Amino acid sequence: MQSSPVSWKPGATSTARHGHSMQVPPLPDAVMALVLLGFLFLLRFHLSMRRIWSETGLPEGRWIERYRAPTRPMSFGRALEPNRRHAVRQLVVALVCLALAFVLGVWLGLGLLLGW
Repeated sequence: MQSSPVSWKPGATSTARHGHSMQVPPLPDAVMALVLLGFLFLLRFHLSMRRIWSETGLPEGRWIERYRAPTRPMSFGRALEPNRRHAVRQLVVALVCLALAFVLGVWLGLGLLLGW
């Protein structure tokens, strides 16, 4: 049996045993990727709402009320309920990504400001 060129020590990680490592992106790149992903899911939410409005007509009222409608179950009727749920999923993923990017961005900013 041949021995591997990388010696193994008790407590060593599998990275050292297998000779490869996982690259972790820098935190600013991760924050930017989360912001971009969040905005892409917001775009998907908007396109889902346009698909619903093409069938129901654009509702009256302010723009914020138009975009809050999918958060209420059966707000577009039983036939469009799957489309409404799809739009809500896009909105939830977008908000989670943007919230995570905000928290990581604040943490990064405080770290730079306070020298952590």
